[in-house]
Amino acid sequence: MSIGRGLALAVALCLCGLPAPASEREPGPVTLTVLSTNDIHGALDGVEVPELAGSGKYLGGVEYLAGLVKALRARAAEASIVVDAGDCFEGPLAVNRQEGLPCVRLFNLIGYTATTIGNHEFDYGDCDGKAGDTAPGPRCALARALSLARYPVVLANVRGRDGPESPWIPGVRPYVVVEVAGVKVGITGVLTPATPRVSSPGGTAGLEFDNPVAALHKVLPRMRAEGAGVVIVLAHLSGECGGRGGDVPARGLTHCRVSGEVGRLLDAFGPEDIDLVVAGHSHAFVAGDSRAVPVMEAVSQGMFVGRATLRVDSRTGRVAAGGVEVLPPAPVCRAEDPASRVCSPSYPGFTGVAAPDPAAKRLREDAEAGVADVCAEVVGTAAEDILHGKGRETPLGNLTADLMLEAAPGADFAFVNAGAIRDSLRQGRMTACDVYRVWPFDDELVEVSMTGDEVTRLFRFLAGSLHKSPPVAGLTVSRVPGEGVVIRDAGGREPDPSRRYRVVTTNFLIKGGDRLDAVFNTLPPDRFRTLDFPTYRDAFLKAIRRRGTLHAPQTGRYRTAE
Repeated sequence: MSIGRGLALAVALCLCGLPAPASEREPGPVTLTVLSTNDIHGALDGVEVPELAGSGKYLGGVEYLAGLVKALRARAAEASIVVDAGDCFEGPLAVNRQEGLPCVRLFNLIGYTATTIGNHEFDYGDCDGKAGDTAPGPRCALARALSLARYPVVLANVRGRDGPESPWIPGVRPYVVVEVAGVKVGITGVLTPATPRVSSPGGTAGLEFDNPVAALHKVLPRMRAEGAGVVIVLAHLSGECGGRGGDVPARGLTHCRVSGEVGRLLDAFGPEDIDLVVAGHSHAFVAGDSRAVPVMEAVSQGMFVGRATLRVDSRTGRVAAGGVEVLPPAPVCRAEDPASRVCSPSYPGFTGVAAPDPAAKRLREDAEAGVADVCAEVVGTAAEDILHGKGRETPLGNLTADLMLEAAPGADFAFVNAGAIRDSLRQGRMTACDVYRVWPFDDELVEVSMTGDEVTRLFRFLAGSLHKSPPVAGLTVSRVPGEGVVIRDAGGREPDPSRRYRVVTTNFLIKGGDRLDAVFNTLPPDRFRTLDFPTYRDAFLKAIRRRGTLHAPQTGRYRTAE
């Protein structure tokens, strides 16, 4: 054998044990990290929740949110997807005065992959008639904000009444298919059909809201036909986890059976249809589900970032069996505190305190500069924390109803939907901006003349048929065994069926919010009188200035038995 042939054989024998070239290797799995937000509601500076955050007091704030998303992306094994499930609009004055523009600018800055639309994105209406608006009409403000978006906005079950594909907002599409780390990912969105009843009147005029499940049955095959191997649904729908609402479990995971509209969606589809649902609307803590399709929802106001990983077979482009893992949502903390419920390593979702993003901080400061005059005005003092929460009677809910009753001297009763209250009041000085933050909507106060029989029917409808417990003043609502829902006035008497009572509420409820058109549409027009305040918030500002100091009212206006 020649030296040359012997050398060649030796090289061949040596190379036979080496790995094949990259182009010839068996492709391995690809791991995608999904990060999500929902229901930010304009909370540019975060939310004061010392009971969760500990010494840092606040969770969220856009510079901390942007910094955490950046840090989590850097830790992602291969690639990340960032999505939002709707309702960034409607909250503190800095966002409301600019009619949602800071939200779009924030999503652009962070680099969201896609977002959907929530019910409160319809609240701003017609751009307040500002000169130069190029898209007049009931959704001018929404169209103007979304025209700045550098990310796709997806929504599959809303359409104009002119036809199934009529463009109701320029740029909004039923779905998008994007390529991430070589994987084609389809993202679509659905919105609760209750939106006309749970957003400010007028913004949804001329729109049809289709059943979310039916809409997905139409759009999912189109996404697959365009090559989407992975499907994510952004679902701004009702649904909570075993009634937990926004409660944060210590282990960071729920793995319950989600209720409501989200639950019905999960019942209708399997992992062959949808890989992950990112939910919003209920401000709930959801991380996992007992059904086949996982779901996550990260409370609200940018306090947490939802997290999941998807292990994708790179040969098929589809998620591997059991390849979706929902992780504990990551709290957006400003300081680490061993005594904190979520801002310490004892909480499984804690990923550390991220450095605040300077560009996001400038965005917040620019927005807040436009309302600095309002935020500088001190209007009163809270003697203690006056708290509000979901699904129960709260001190702040009772205070809200009390302030409504004060706005109409001599009125008998007042009530309001709990959703009209968006945050708690914290102990200390209160500025006008705090009032805007807690009561952000522009609803007017309306006094209604109702017989005792009509009042009883109203609250039985609310508590019995709708299973709602709206904040009330001047009365108590009891569930009495054998009698059902019993209403009593401040003196402990049931309303006189024939006597006329003066009832104060908001025009949102009068016009059909929370389905109350079923009651109010039966009353003649001369029974309604709009009070002389531009909004309920203006009435509250007057009352707070007069009181000077606010105290937390006692609870007990709702009773389960007697």
